[in-house]
Amino acid sequence: MSKAKLVVASLAVAALIGQSAVGPVDAAAAKTQTKTTTTKTQKQTTVKTLNDLKAVKITSKSTVKLSNVNILTQNDGSILTYTLTYQNNDSKSLSLIDYWTKIKTKSGTVYSVSAMGADKEKKKVVAGSSVSVTYTTQISKNLKYSDLNFQIVKWDFGVAGYEKTLGSISIPSSYAVATPVNTTQKLTINDLTVNAKVSSVSVLGLGDHNYVNVALYLQNAGSKTLENPNLKYVVQTAGGTAYALTADSSSNSYQILPQESKTLNLIAKIPKSVNLNNLQLLFVQNDETLKSDIPVASLSLGTKKGESTKTAVNKEKILKIDSNNIATRIESISRNQSFGKSDLSIQFALVNKGDKTITVPNYSFEIHTGSKSYPLVASGLDGLSLEPGDEQMISVDGTLPVIANAEEMDLILKTPTSSSQTPPDKSTTPAASTNSYPVAVYSLPEFTEMQHAVGQERVIKNNDGVYGVTLESVQKLPWNDGNLLSTKITITNKGTKAAKLPEFVGAYKMDLTSLNSTVQLVNSNTTQILGPGEKTSVYVVANVPASLNFSQLQIQLLQKTGTDKTSNWIMFSNYGKTSDIKLVADGSYNNLDTSGKKSDLQTRKTYLYKGTTSDIIYTELIMKNLENKQSNLSLLTGYFQTEDGQYYKADVNQVKHTVGPQSASIVSFSSKVPKGTSVSNWNLVVGESITENKFTELEGKPTGFVNASAMELNLDSRDIKSTLKDVELFPYTLSIKEIEGRTNSSGLEVKMKYDLKRDLTFDMGEFKHKFILEVTDSSGARFEKEIELEKDFIVGGNQSFSYVINDPIFATSRSGGFQFSIYDSYQGEKTKIASQAAYYDNSNLFKND
Repeated sequence: MSKAKLVVASLAVAALIGQSAVGPVDAAAAKTQTKTTTTKTQKQTTVKTLNDLKAVKITSKSTVKLSNVNILTQNDGSILTYTLTYQNNDSKSLSLIDYWTKIKTKSGTVYSVSAMGADKEKKKVVAGSSVSVTYTTQISKNLKYSDLNFQIVKWDFGVAGYEKTLGSISIPSSYAVATPVNTTQKLTINDLTVNAKVSSVSVLGLGDHNYVNVALYLQNAGSKTLENPNLKYVVQTAGGTAYALTADSSSNSYQILPQESKTLNLIAKIPKSVNLNNLQLLFVQNDETLKSDIPVASLSLGTKKGESTKTAVNKEKILKIDSNNIATRIESISRNQSFGKSDLSIQFALVNKGDKTITVPNYSFEIHTGSKSYPLVASGLDGLSLEPGDEQMISVDGTLPVIANAEEMDLILKTPTSSSQTPPDKSTTPAASTNSYPVAVYSLPEFTEMQHAVGQERVIKNNDGVYGVTLESVQKLPWNDGNLLSTKITITNKGTKAAKLPEFVGAYKMDLTSLNSTVQLVNSNTTQILGPGEKTSVYVVANVPASLNFSQLQIQLLQKTGTDKTSNWIMFSNYGKTSDIKLVADGSYNNLDTSGKKSDLQTRKTYLYKGTTSDIIYTELIMKNLENKQSNLSLLTGYFQTEDGQYYKADVNQVKHTVGPQSASIVSFSSKVPKGTSVSNWNLVVGESITENKFTELEGKPTGFVNASAMELNLDSRDIKSTLKDVELFPYTLSIKEIEGRTNSSGLEVKMKYDLKRDLTFDMGEFKHKFILEVTDSSGARFEKEIELEKDFIVGGNQSFSYVINDPIFATSRSGGFQFSIYDSYQGEKTKIASQAAYYDNSNLFKND
C-alpha cells in the first residue's frame, strides 16, 4: 500500500470521529493562539522531520526516501509500518522487483518485512515519477523509532546471500516523526487529496481520569466524495500504551464532499497516573492478509504532563459543530440553599459564530467536585437550532448537597450518548459502550444567593431580551376557610428594545415538599411584550391550609416549552415569615398599578349598623381610574381585619362596567359581625380579584386575590339631624321642604314635597341602601315606610310624594302632631339619620259634612 493511501486511511479514521463532533477551544485562547502558533512554528523550523532525512541512491539519478513510519504497541509486541517512496529520475522505467527492504535494530536484530495489500502488485516506476510502497512487520514491544535502521537492498546474485545493501536510513531521537499540531499535512486517500491537521487539543482532568479531546480538521481537496473510510483510531502515549478514542455519535456515518471541510472530534479517557507528554493520534486499519490491525498514520497532539484545560470565569469556550464555531459561556448562576440541599440554576449561553444553521447536539451537564459528580437538567436544548449569529440561553438546573468548598465546583459539558469504535487491540484497550464524555469544563462564577430574595433584583438575559426580576412580596392572605399564598414578582425590561416574555407557569415548594394544590399564575401584561424600561407584575397564587407552617418557601417561574413541557426561568426562596401587608393610612391613597387597570383607592366613610342579633360593618371607598382611556378596572376582594388579626370576609359592591378616564366610582364593603363587636382600629385588607390565572372579568367569580394592602379604617359617628333638610345618603342628598299628616277614620295620609339630588361626580354599582320613613304618634306607636331611591323618590326638585298608614289609632287624632324620622337602611339593619316634628292638617276634614 502506498504512503498516500496509508495517510488517506488515517485521515478517514479521523473523519470517522464525527462530522458534527465537538472540537473545544478556549475563545480566550483563540486570540492568543495565532501568536502561540507562530512562536511554535518558529521553534519547529529547528526540529527536523522525516523530510530532512537523506535519501538513499539506488541508481546514479534515482533515490528512495523514508516518507512515513508508525509504531502501534500491542500486548505481545509492536506493529511497524513504514513507507518508502521511490523516485525515478532516469530516462527509463525502474523495476521494483530488483529492490527490497528490511529492518535492523541497533543491537543487530533483523526483521523481515512484507508489502501491504495492493502495494505487493507495484512492479515498476516509470521515468520521471515516484511510487510509494508501505511495508509492515512485527517488532519487539519496547523498540523506538531511533532504535531502527531501515535498510535498502538490491538483489545481486553475484554476492554472498544475493543481497547488496545500497544504504540505510536511521531516525535520530531528536527528529519529530508525527505531524505537529496546527500543521497541515497533504494526504492522498483513495486517489483523493485531503488536507488534514489537528486544530486543537484539550485535556480535561476530572476525578481519576483525564479526557483528551482532539479536534481534527479535514478538507477534501479532491474531485470525488470521501465517504465512511473503514478506519480505527487510538491515542498512544510516549511509552507505547494505547487508549481507544471515541467518536461523536453523529460521526459513525458521514461523507466529505469535494472542496468541503469538516472538523471532527475524538475523545480518549486516560487514567491520571499516565504521563501525557507527547501523546500521538494513530490511525489504524485491518489488513486482511496479515489478519491484524496496523498503524497507517501518526499525528502529534503536543500534550504535556499535568496539562488540564478549564474555561475561566467570564470566558467563552468555542465548540465545533459541523465545522461551525459555537461560543458557549456561563451567563449567571443562582443558588437556593435549604435543608442540606442546593438548588442550582445556571444560565448557559450558546452563540452560532459560523455561517450556516446548525442543530445543537443534546449535550448533558454535570456539576463536578472532587471525585463526585451530580447530573443537571438542561431545558430548551433538545432540538435547538441556531441560525448564524443567533444566541440562545438555556436553563441548566439541578439539586445537589450543600458543598463546603463551593468554589471547587465545575460545570461539565458532555457529549450525547454514543457508541464507541472497536479499539485496535481488544485485550489492551477494551471498548467502552454507549458512554458520554466531557468536552468542556467551566469554572463557576460567583453565586447569586436567592434564599433571602425579597427585594433583590436578579438580571436574566436570553435571546428574547434582558430582564431585571425582583421578588417584591410573599403575602399570606385570608381566603374562605384557609389562606392564600400570593407572591408578587416584578419584571423590568432592561434592554434597549422591546422584549418578549414567555408563557409562565408558577410553582411552590414549602421546605422540601412541592405544593400539590392548583397554582394560579397571573401576568398583568396580557400582550407578553415589554417596551424598553417597562415593567410588569406576575403573581403566583395558591390555596393553603390556614394552619400550615413552613420555614422556607421556594417560588419558581417556569416557562412553557411545549404542550406539557416546562423549563426553569427563575427561582426565589424566602425564609421565615411572609411579607407584612402594607398599611395605607386613613385618608391616603392605595395605588393599584396593574397595567390597563391603574387606579387608586381612598377610604371615605366607615359605619357600624347595629342590629338586634348582629351588627354590620360597612366601608365606602372612592376608586379613581388613572388610565387615560375607558377601562374595566379590577374587581376587588376585601376582608375586614380586626385589631388582633382576625378576618371577616366582606361583600363587595362596585361598578361592573367600563369607567372613563379620571372618573371616580364608589366601592362598598360590608360584613356581619357579632353583636356588640368593637370595630375600633380595624383595617380593610383589599386586593385585585383573580379567576383561573387572570384578573377576574366583569360578573366573574373570584378564586383568589393579589396585590393586597391593608387600608386603615376610622369609624364615623352619625349624628341625627334635627331637620329634614340636606339629609345625606351618599351620593344622594334629600331635603323634605314640606310635610303634613291628614287623618281620617282609617288612618293617616303623609304628604310631602322634597328635593332629591345625586352627585354625578361618582359612578356606582347597584345602590343597596334604602330610606326608612318613620312616623311616631303621641302614644309612642311607630309606623315605617321603606323607600327605594330613584324608584319611590325621584331625583329632581320640588317633587311630591304621599303614602297612607292604615291604622285606626289615627282616627281620633285631629290636632297636634307626630315625630317624623328618616333612617338609613342597609341589609335589614337601620340607623336613624334625621328626625323632626310634623303636624296634622285637618282643615278640610269636615268641609263636605
